[in-house]
Amino acid sequence: MSFPKHKTSRLATLPTTLNPAEYDISPETRKAQAERLAIRSRLKREYLLQYNDPSRHGVIDRKEKLIREGKLDRTFNISY
Repeated sequence: MSFPKHKTSRLATLPTTLNPAEYDISPETRKAQAERLAIRSRLKREYLLQYNDPSRHGVIDRKEKLIREGKLDRTFNISY
């Protein structure tokens, strides 16, 4: 059983893994991409560690500040 030859669609773009311009890149470009990925992942990890730290004393979002000051009306509403 033979399959028909693949034809690219005019309406859809190729994924980067199938684009010939993407997998024929120089070692310098690959190294730069790897460095950018490492920086991005390190920054994301640092952000998540700071964000999820239970003992942080950073900025309190506005609503939390109003609740602590007792200025926010927190009536209990139940709606069905």
